[in-house]
Formats: sequence, C-alpha cells, structure tokens
Amino acid sequence: MSRRIQILPEPVAQAIAAGEVVERPASVVKELMENALDAGACRISVELKAGGLQLIRVIDDGEGIDPEDVPVALHRYATSKIQNPEDLFAIQTLGFRGEALPSIAAVSQLTIKTRVPGSVSGTQLICEGGEVKRLTEAGCPAGTEVEVKNLFYNIPVKRKFVKSIPTELRHSLNHFLRLSLAHPSVSFQFAHEGRTLYAYPRTDAPGVRVEAILGKEIYRHLRPVEFEDGEIHLRGFVSLPSFSRGSGDGIYLYVNRRFIKDRVIYKAILEAYRHVLPGGRFPVVILFMSLPPSSIDVNVHPTKAEVKFKDSERIFRTVQGALTSALVSPDAPGERDDGLGERDHAASLNEVSPLASTEPFPFSFPGVGGDRETASVVREAVTTGWEREPPPPFRILGQVQATYILCEGAEGLILIDQHAAHERLLYERYKKDHETGSLPVESLLIPIPMELSAEEFLVLMSYREEVKSMGFEVDVIGERMAAIRTLPKLTEPFDPKGMLREFLEELSFVKREGKGREAIHPMLVSLACHSAIRANFVLRREEMEELVGALRPFHPSLTCPHGRPVFFVLSPEELARQFKRKG
Repeated sequence: MSRRIQILPEPVAQAIAAGEVVERPASVVKELMENALDAGACRISVELKAGGLQLIRVIDDGEGIDPEDVPVALHRYATSKIQNPEDLFAIQTLGFRGEALPSIAAVSQLTIKTRVPGSVSGTQLICEGGEVKRLTEAGCPAGTEVEVKNLFYNIPVKRKFVKSIPTELRHSLNHFLRLSLAHPSVSFQFAHEGRTLYAYPRTDAPGVRVEAILGKEIYRHLRPVEFEDGEIHLRGFVSLPSFSRGSGDGIYLYVNRRFIKDRVIYKAILEAYRHVLPGGRFPVVILFMSLPPSSIDVNVHPTKAEVKFKDSERIFRTVQGALTSALVSPDAPGERDDGLGERDHAASLNEVSPLASTEPFPFSFPGVGGDRETASVVREAVTTGWEREPPPPFRILGQVQATYILCEGAEGLILIDQHAAHERLLYERYKKDHETGSLPVESLLIPIPMELSAEEFLVLMSYREEVKSMGFEVDVIGERMAAIRTLPKLTEPFDPKGMLREFLEELSFVKREGKGREAIHPMLVSLACHSAIRANFVLRREEMEELVGALRPFHPSLTCPHGRPVFFVLSPEELARQFKRKG
C-alpha cells in the first residue's frame, strides 16, 4: 500500500514558500529595497516596467555580496543576519529570514550583479524559476543590482490574481514611500517605463523628507513630537486637529525603522485624537518607535508586516500619552475644522434626544432669523423633475433646536433631520445628473493651484476621468502640482481643495483596490453632504413645507446616504406610555 503522506518535491515547496513572500510586484520591491538598506546603501534606485510585471530593477551602492556568497544567497533560509535562536530576539535589520531572494528567484527570471567595494571585479548570477543558469565574473559598480523579469511567468494561476498595471504600480509606490519616509539619510529614486516619477535626495532633516512626500499643504498642519519613556523612544510628526482625513491611510507606524501594522499602536493613536477629531475622521501620523530588540518579536509574519510586543499595555500608554501631550500644548488648536466635520457634527446631534435639552421649550418657529439666501437651497434641491405627489398629510409644528422639523400626522409625532433629508434629496439628484452627464459645473476665471502628496498625484493621474465626472477638471502644471479649472456647482460654499482630497482618498488604491467606478457613490455622497443645509439653521415655514413635501415618495425607513435615519416617529401609543395614560 502506497503512503498517503509524502514529502513535497522541491519545486512545489519553493512555489508555496514564494507565495507567502511574493504576493505581487510590490512585494519584490519591498524586499529588494529592504535588502539594499540592510546593505548600508546611501542611494537606491527602483525601476519598473508594466507595473513591475515585466521588469523590476533595484540598484544600490551598498556593501555588495562576496563572490562565494552569491550562489548561497539563493538557497532558502540563507542569511547573514542570524546564527542561533537567540539572535531572533536581537534583530536590528529589516530582513533576516533568508526567504526573499530564493522566493523571488523561484517565480521569475532573476539576474544579480554585485561587487564589493575595493574589489577589482564583480559577480553576475542568472537564475530562471529557481534554477541557476550562469554564474560568471563581471564588471559592475560597487553595490548590488537585482533585475527581476517576467514575474510569475512559470505560475500562470498566480499571475491571474495580479491587478491592473496602475493598481500594481500604486502598491509598489506605497512601499517605496514608506521606506523613503523612514530613511531620510538615503536618497531614493523611482521610475516607471523609463520616466522618473519621484526622486528624494538625502537629507539630515526628517521633516524635509516628510514635506517632500506628503506635500507642503499637509506638512504645515503637522507638528513634531518626541517622547521618551525609559527605553522606549518616540519621535515623528502628528497632525493638528485643524486637518484630518476620511481614512486611516495617513497613519505610518515604524518600530526600529520597520514599517508595521499594529492594532495596539493604532488604537492608542485614535484614542489620543478621540476628543479633538469628529467621528469618522482620522489624523495624519508618522510615528517612529525605537526600543530594545529583545522587547519585540519581529518573526510573527511571513512578510514581517506585524510584530509582537513584550508589554503591549505599556506601548499603548506611551503612545497615547505622547500624542495627547503634543495635542494639548498651548499652540495646538483645539477646534476642529467644521468644513470637514459637518456631517459628523450633524450625526452627533442626531444621537441626542430633543427631550434631553435643559432649556425650556427648545422650539424656534419659522420666520425668525436665518440666512435666506442659504435657505433658498431647499427650494432648488427639491425641483428635481420627479413625479411629485401632493404634500404628505403632515402638519408642520416648527423646528427643534433649528435642526429637526417637527410634524404631526396620523402616525403621531414625526421628527425629520433637515440635514439628512436634504442630503438624501441632493444625492438622488446628483446621481441622476451624473448618470446623464448633466452634473452642473462652473468654470473658474483664475485656476486654483494645488500641491498634492505623492500618492494623491498618482491617484489623480490614474483617475482623472472619474474626478472630472464629479465636476473637477484638473490640469497638471508641474511635479505634484495641479490646477483646478472647473468645480461642481453646489448651492453651499465649500473648500475645493478639501473636497478634491476627499475624492482622491475615495479613489486611493488602499481603499478601492484601483476600482475607480466603485468610488463614484461616496463621491456623490460627499457632493450632497457639502451642499446640504446644515444643522442649527432656521428655516421658514414654506421652506420646511418644500423639504417635507419632497420626501413624499420615500418610505419612513429612509436614511441619508451615510446611513443615518431621516425620520423618527413617536407613535400615539408611545406618547401614552410616556405619560402613563391608560387606553
């Protein structure tokens, strides 16, 4: 009887190992750049073709590889970083597992040229699918050049899972930017299809590198932070409450110069900002943590993207304390930007019961106060060309806290969130206009210049048509410089740069995996939110009637595009129970 349990053939084992380390071209870029940094490089150049699928070339001026070590470097678990188990708890390099080069070689056509400084000649190794084809002496500059061609050429199934070229390029750029942020003393260059996209000269000032990558407009909202707690040393940059983003993509965490994703540190950062940023908004944080290697385990993930702390509770307290101290300093503004957080402000008001007010009779009836020009947007918003039914059988009683419209009907008392209701109507209107290509746009006499971060610029280049369909026609006028020539024609004033950044966030590959069409919905939501009437705004009776009447086609369970309810119904039975009435 034949055995059912067998040792995997070496090619199969190599393919499995490669699948853990080499997920996509960006994985190769990351591993080769980390090897170059571990080799003490002062200059690193990255070149890609077809998003890295056709070619990945990484050149450094580091210490190079001795001729006798070159073929050994392609063996699994071959490493110069550790010698015994104890060394795993004293890791100070980015790579140490000895898996990167053999895994890359197993799924590509690999060429290595390397020369040790002071040596007369170098070494060239050519490998295909993990098999060494040629090992010769060669002339080359001091350092190492690794060329990876036709990634996954021998594993067609793996290649099917690779995304589009723009998506793969953005993933590679993401790793490039992360490593560039952490090593300002090293010069970096990134090229695609023969065109240099980004070049960062070496600098002794970390802030210069941060500004070069994130852009001046974001950098001016950052402040440096430095904090020590025994052997734990924190430094970096944190955003003031005056600036926030719609996602956590702007949070960069490093432990001993290694970029990581860690829930403990992430939660500590959000906790520090909990009382200064509205819900749903995230800070920009570049945080470098230095601590003894023996207090962390970096060997818990195949790609070394996660670490395990010996005392995670202390790490949490230290990070939260450092950021809280930085944010409560006298020169740190304490107020948020209402332009960015209005929808969250409205949401917080929704969560408070109108009956909880300590002021007697918190009602303001129509005809008192308010900016009539702004309020007139209600009438414009509800003129959508829909089949309009007669107004609902609601009797409008007034407003509660200038935020909710109070009505009486057969169902009982009905509270309508004016911002949520108007936002829903505008969303339906903008969606229809977008589908028919008739979204209103206004041209600017003087274009608005705008500096973008490296990632924002690349996203804009990939999805200019999606952005244009939202009313933003943007021209490139320089390296990471753009000019806004048209804007969506909204009924409320808005920050064009802030809205465009929101759109680029929605389109970013981190959240959308390069599928730009999926971001149309949130961009339409953003348009509606910016244009809808706000909470704490007094409306005339006729304006309330227009708004309530326009809601006629909708079900009472209607929500705004963010998912918050538009209606709250207090039935006669519930009123009777509250007042202890019988029958």
